[in-house]
Amino acid sequence: MEETSGGLSVRQRGAMVSPAEEVVNDGHPHDPLGGKHSVGLQENHVTPGHSQPTGFIRRYLTDEFISSAKIKVWEVMVVLTSFIILNVKAVILLLMDVYRLIIPPGEKSLLGQLVVEENKMTGDMIEEAGGEAHTFTCDVSDQEAVAAVAAKVRKEIGHPGYVFNNAGVYEHKPFLSHTPQEIKRLVNVNLLGNLWVTREFLGHMIKHNRGHIICISSVLGYIGRSNVVPYCSSKFGVKGMTEALAEEMRMERRSGVRVTAVHPFLISNIEDVAPNLKFPWLFEILEPSDAASRIIRGVRRSQEEIFLPEKLKPLMVFSKVLPRKLRRLFGDYMEN
Repeated sequence: MEETSGGLSVRQRGAMVSPAEEVVNDGHPHDPLGGKHSVGLQENHVTPGHSQPTGFIRRYLTDEFISSAKIKVWEVMVVLTSFIILNVKAVILLLMDVYRLIIPPGEKSLLGQLVVEENKMTGDMIEEAGGEAHTFTCDVSDQEAVAAVAAKVRKEIGHPGYVFNNAGVYEHKPFLSHTPQEIKRLVNVNLLGNLWVTREFLGHMIKHNRGHIICISSVLGYIGRSNVVPYCSSKFGVKGMTEALAEEMRMERRSGVRVTAVHPFLISNIEDVAPNLKFPWLFEILEPSDAASRIIRGVRRSQEEIFLPEKLKPLMVFSKVLPRKLRRLFGDYMEN
């Protein structure tokens, strides 16, 4: 009998000791040839011709590890598949957009539709042409006045199927030259007027999943330019309003309610701005009647965005993906 630091070890002098019976202080069994084998509750058999798994493999290739690895591989496959599907859908949408540029969709009829349009002059023109028009006077920047007139419209002629928000004011001068009253007027008429009028007539459209809201924004609702800071602010707001409202209708599954933003470059009735452009054929200045005809055509095609002239759309959309310095570079190049 011998006493060791790890406890008692009994060895019969002169007796043969099997590898499974011989124990040393480090806790590992030894065979007579010096090789180590782990000790378990059951005897570990090794098939001839096959090496026993190492301790490292047995430590990490557990059932839990293999299951976790399978889950991770599956997650990667799901992400890759969804990414491929996303890109395929994106390509299809781009091709459809190009196709629609070449072959526009059919135009829906507006015959018999009740239209609200914020312009008394338009009503006079309709009556002169032999049509029927009802005129109502209202300050669109005043929410209470809008609500009162909207109730009168619904009572006297019914719920409109088309609402054109085209009331607007314009100032062209340096920002600090604007008075607080002018800034409030620009924002109240150009932006809040769209919100107040749309709010009055949208509910009936949503209820019946049918109707069309048209808001006049501007190319200056896409790009900011000097001397029109409050105006750009209001028109950027209109663009944001129409885009958000269209998304809200989509999420509420009201596909029958359309929202359109119109982005004119310049209409000839704006007299205090004379752009000096290098390519005037690209940025053509439209007459009011021509602009109105193009807007109606776009509305009948249910376009979400209408650019005037139409050739500006690729340029405006492409400009949004460029860094600001590059946009400035191209903008300076376009102007003489």
